[in-house]
Amino acid sequence: MKKLALALVCLVSVAFFASCTDPVENPEPSIAILAEEGYVTDGAIVNLNETVNFGFILASNLETNKELKSLVITIDDAEFDNVELTGTSYTYTSELVYSMEEREIIGESVIKAIVTDVEGETATATITLSINEPSAPLFVTPINWVRRGANVTEGAAQLEALGLTWAGSYKEIFATFKPIEGYNLYKIDANWEEILTVADKAALFATAMETMHPMESFREITTAHSSDYDAIIGTIKDGEMHLMHITHCAVETGNYGTQLTITGEAK
Repeated sequence: MKKLALALVCLVSVAFFASCTDPVENPEPSIAILAEEGYVTDGAIVNLNETVNFGFILASNLETNKELKSLVITIDDAEFDNVELTGTSYTYTSELVYSMEEREIIGESVIKAIVTDVEGETATATITLSINEPSAPLFVTPINWVRRGANVTEGAAQLEALGLTWAGSYKEIFATFKPIEGYNLYKIDANWEEILTVADKAALFATAMETMHPMESFREITTAHSSDYDAIIGTIKDGEMHLMHITHCAVETGNYGTQLTITGEAK
């Protein structure tokens, strides 16, 4: 009996020891983008010479509770800041200005943050921005979308490039346009002739995203008869912005059914 009791004690001890030394499955610290008013988040649109405020919230792993050691910030792979850390939590904030003199960047820019704890475990967060030149003029492209019966016979490639698909049935009383996957669609309230620069377009989208919910579809073009329009819609995906001004829809009928020809401009 004494031998059996001793054996049980040893087994319990071994099991307890093993449970205490099991490795943590995900031992890395945590990092998140600071999402407060005045700070940019992923997908934001900013202009050259505009001050960008950004930040990250760091914390030790809840299971290991190992102290933080360092935070490295890079802007497009160039080191921007390197902070030595102590403790188990930290909120980092900073600002930068994209200027042509210092950073010849038009398009996408990535702010990357890597936090490391005392055990060498790391975590990463990124903020991808779309950088625009405010004074850059917008290019105007004619729109000519044709749907005959159930098929889009002209302009299908342009529709896709603009983030749209012509959906629905040709028998519906309104033409239906939907955003393709990844794009958001908005109805824009503006004077088309006054939208002249990249900054003008960015400002319209900023207002739309702050004040409106994205549309599931745009259905204001009648298929009953030909008509003039003054409708501006916009699509956006990861900072890529398209504006479309629909000015006319011609409705014709024939052996093929109804043909709709939608014309206008895109910027």
